[in-house]
Amino acid sequence: MSGWIKTGLPCSCGRSSDAYAINEKGDGHCFSCGKHFFNDIIEEEDMDKGSYTLEYFEHRGLRRGTLERFAVQTKFYEGEPLETAFYYPNGAIKIRNMVEGKEGRQFRTQGDFSHTHLFGKNVFDKGSKKVITITEGEYDAMSVAQMIGDETAAVSIRGASSAKADCTAEYEYLNSFDKIVICFDNDEPGQVAAKKVASLFDFRKVYNLCLALHKDANEYLKNEQQKEFYQAWSGAKRYTPDNILSTMSEFREALKSKREEKLANYPFQQLQNMLFGFHRGEVVVLKAPEGAGKTEMFRAMENHILKTTNHPVGLIHLEEDNGTTLRAMAGYFSETPVLHPENPTDDDEVVKILEGIAGGEENRFVLHSSFDVEDEDAFIDNVRFMVAACGSQVIFFDHISWLATGSADKGDDERKRLDRISQRLKLLAKELGFCLVMISHVNDDGLTRGSRNISKVANTVISISRDKTSTDPVERLKTHILVEKARLIGSKEGPAGYALYNEDKLMLQDPSEIQLELPK
Repeated sequence: MSGWIKTGLPCSCGRSSDAYAINEKGDGHCFSCGKHFFNDIIEEEDMDKGSYTLEYFEHRGLRRGTLERFAVQTKFYEGEPLETAFYYPNGAIKIRNMVEGKEGRQFRTQGDFSHTHLFGKNVFDKGSKKVITITEGEYDAMSVAQMIGDETAAVSIRGASSAKADCTAEYEYLNSFDKIVICFDNDEPGQVAAKKVASLFDFRKVYNLCLALHKDANEYLKNEQQKEFYQAWSGAKRYTPDNILSTMSEFREALKSKREEKLANYPFQQLQNMLFGFHRGEVVVLKAPEGAGKTEMFRAMENHILKTTNHPVGLIHLEEDNGTTLRAMAGYFSETPVLHPENPTDDDEVVKILEGIAGGEENRFVLHSSFDVEDEDAFIDNVRFMVAACGSQVIFFDHISWLATGSADKGDDERKRLDRISQRLKLLAKELGFCLVMISHVNDDGLTRGSRNISKVANTVISISRDKTSTDPVERLKTHILVEKARLIGSKEGPAGYALYNEDKLMLQDPSEIQLELPK
């Protein structure tokens, strides 16, 4: 050994306090333990086992000039690459094992990484270029610098898990560039990290490059697809959160998918004229005091959809047994008094009517058969199943107030439970694109009982009333309809006429469909 420029130093191996020396190349040697250190990288093998060299070794598509620029050298032993070292500011080093098949970690580190965060920061001065590209790995940063050239500075965070912390610590440096391109790996950890980093900066200067052909920048370089990478890099979109649409292409897709498609009409003409039918993603709340005829209104709506469309429907009638729900549905469909208390239709005939409703189609109508709704999550999952698995396009739910007694394990009161459940059902309707029609009782002030949120989440609120004490026999058969809330553009609020109860057929009908013979 010759050319020692520093001597009498402590050895990194910890065996001597003054036997370590450094030569003009930056290599060190311990005259106590006999080990040699290349650029302060400790080498476990003794020097007498062979000769070691350091080279700017071209590999993974990287040219010598790029490696020299980032001071990345590879250590060779008897002509075979052993390790490649990546130097971070403040002297910390990440060392990559280059021996194929060698057991152990692929990377190891030396030095203090607690105060160093960006590989390549020492290559590019603050604000030295208009653009800086942040990558997830050292090879990627060098690959970006080589493929893009002088148009961008290129640095790397230490890893996806430390991305936000690294960029927070280096905020002033990164923010000195006019444009920040985030080019993390095209996998879940990489894209989650990209969102966290993007949130740190002014949204007007942050661009997210989500790669399509390969996972990272170095893969493009290794596959000689520099042109494709440059096109992707130069076309990177300004970062926007997932719930923000900002480009014409996003608007075009939204126009395709966000149509409030009409699923069916209402069975009552004046109500149909005001509301234009049931729509995807819509929540309709039918409210009234007890005994006003809400369930009959439901049956009329269910029957009309089954008769006039091919859409499967889901039925949740929690206040009556399943047999009553099925027999009532058969009565409305056949327009016969199936539920007559003195002369009920026999079960075989009811089954034939139900078969006619189904028309040979599986899941034409689906009935929620359990009255145990203590488990709020299980109930929501059942509704999801009725839509996602059974194909129900309209769900009729009679009634939401029933759920106020459930979810006791949540430790909250009736209002909080109904607030939460109504919100969850609203979000589910929007997510799956079905129409939810649900009944709510009202309190003495005419508000939805238990929770005002029930009417707040609704797109449409229909209130009904009936004068059961009227001396006019026809008036007693009328169910008056009032549209209290109508969010669909063009729909109208206000009185919507009335429906008439046909005592012969035991069903609620539009006035135009029934001729009453008044007693003389």
